[in-house]
Amino acid sequence: MNKYFFYFCITIILSSCSPGIVGLMKLEDVQALKGDTLYVFLSDRESDINLHKKYNQNRRANRLQKETDSFNLKLEKAFKENYRFSDLQFAMDSEQKDVSFYATIDITENYGERGNQYLVQLNIRNKNGEIVENTFKESSTDTNYNLNYLVKQLNRKLDRKYTQAKKMQGQ
Repeated sequence: MNKYFFYFCITIILSSCSPGIVGLMKLEDVQALKGDTLYVFLSDRESDINLHKKYNQNRRANRLQKETDSFNLKLEKAFKENYRFSDLQFAMDSEQKDVSFYATIDITENYGERGNQYLVQLNIRNKNGEIVENTFKESSTDTNYNLNYLVKQLNRKLDRKYTQAKKMQGQ
């Protein structure tokens, strides 16, 4: 009886270590991304800014423009300095293109027990919108999260997945 239980446990452990079909599809996407281009769409928030201007809220429109420009500069700098996995292109949101891979950032406000926590998640998505890889970090303010950290982590995870895929293929 113990012998069969032992074999059962080994089978469970080994099957949990190998990726399932979804994991294999992600490995396929990672390999495809390696030879492709990752697009980072920078926010222009054009419609929001124009709405404020329409109702003579120029101060708010200008502040929103400055915040957006500042965030875009930080995001672009973080990718240029820390992303090495594939080619990289930047474009504005309003210039959305049909691309194979793109980056998204999701910020969840009031995350956690304290009401002032934020969860910042950086995702790479394929053309179907499915997450290929992601990384996240908690932050105490909405402007204090470290984009450099997120991009470095994302790059490392992609490198590991690419190496894993090559090993599984026997290359």
